[in-house]
Amino acid sequence: MDLNKFDTVASLTTEKVVWSIRVRAQTIWKGINRTTNEFRGFNIIFMDEQNCRIHAFITEKLCPAFSKELKEGNIYILSNFKVHDYKGDEPNRAVRNQKHIYFDNQTNFKRITEDVPLMKEYAFDLFGLNDVPKFLNDNRFLIDVIGTVSKNEAISVISTEDTSKSHLKFKLEDGRNMVMVTFFNEFGQSFEKALKAIEAENVVVVIASAKVNKYEEIYLTNYPATRFYLTPRHYSGELLHKSAKCLQAEEETDTTLYTIKEIKNFTKDYIEKNVLCHVTVKKVEEECNWYDNFHIECDKEVNIIDGRYHCCHCKRNLPYPDKRFRICTVCTDKTGVLPIILPDEEIQRLTGKDVYELENENREAGDEKRFPPILKEFENKQYLITLMPSKDNIEKKCSVYKAKMLSDTVEMLGSHNPLEQLTTEFEEVTENTEADSTKNFLSYSSPPTSKSTTRTRGRKTKAPVKYEVEDCEPISKLKKS
Repeated sequence: MDLNKFDTVASLTTEKVVWSIRVRAQTIWKGINRTTNEFRGFNIIFMDEQNCRIHAFITEKLCPAFSKELKEGNIYILSNFKVHDYKGDEPNRAVRNQKHIYFDNQTNFKRITEDVPLMKEYAFDLFGLNDVPKFLNDNRFLIDVIGTVSKNEAISVISTEDTSKSHLKFKLEDGRNMVMVTFFNEFGQSFEKALKAIEAENVVVVIASAKVNKYEEIYLTNYPATRFYLTPRHYSGELLHKSAKCLQAEEETDTTLYTIKEIKNFTKDYIEKNVLCHVTVKKVEEECNWYDNFHIECDKEVNIIDGRYHCCHCKRNLPYPDKRFRICTVCTDKTGVLPIILPDEEIQRLTGKDVYELENENREAGDEKRFPPILKEFENKQYLITLMPSKDNIEKKCSVYKAKMLSDTVEMLGSHNPLEQLTTEFEEVTENTEADSTKNFLSYSSPPTSKSTTRTRGRKTKAPVKYEVEDCEPISKLKKS
């Protein structure tokens, strides 16, 4: 099949109507006038093979021509339609796209039943739970979020005045933030039923197109466009579990300073436990690659196969990967030698630069293959390093350890008492030597210059963010009109 036969959602403009796109109907809901209860038409969220989404609307007069074929999850060829820009004041938009589609009498709409293309089932525009309050005063958009919910804390309440009305309340958490959620009537009942069918006590859930409201406190609630997906096969769910595990590990960090000799003799009890060591970086290996290529969507390392970047995890070729530091060092203390790989985030924090900036500096210096001099500055300096020994380190005696955090020589000024209480807030380093000398050297938290600089963080832009979920059945189905 000709790959250029269809237009992409991202390429749609208002200048013409002769378009042809191949899209999946991710979400469908009825447009109802709240005042008159009048049916106005069908709303649809379409997504294409690039996981780009757009809202479409079919007026009530045209619905009979399309309603029989219209079903969530189906893939269609859509052509000859109008594309309009949003005026800017339309409330409760389910998609953060500046354009939307209108069906008219010339629109062709055909379901694909043979040679169905490989297309992801769902795409989301996920925001962190800490961003939820921002949507309270910006009613233009609904919000997609992900978090965990405890089955035991989901409380269903039936109205005493009208037993046909009910609501379900629960907390949605991501390890750092929490927001209350209230689902009303049938939507809440369907969520409660689906939640009880899962054995796990804590369940990962994606809530798509939720409405942000406030009554005594800010909370999320369901809207006609809202859908939920329990335990989705979605990489952000894996990151959520990973984040929760890291937070738990941070809380369990042992403040004891271990020597290299002790670290090499760790038993299974120390697997994936945070441990501290005070070492000197004797050498930064220049022969090793100083960065790795990553696929940002699945957070996995990318290999070069036949001259192309290929992610073996999701089996996709990438036009351009993300680049992250991977600095191999040889560290020592009085008891031994330990090879340690320094983490990307901490290198960025201490150098103030990322891989792309150092590559550009090499390019301007006329030697793109040289080892960046700034990375050699780690040599012959002392650091307090947080390690998390892996299963291979303990059981297979792998000699190379990965650092999780490190504090530089300025951050380590102080009493050097490993039993002092960990500082919870970063204290800015100033020119005041007296103030510096009182800093606890265990204060290794990143400075609050911005939010976490992980390469998989939620985006703050308003462009559509492309996400994927596989093999998830939508809980809420379209009702027949």
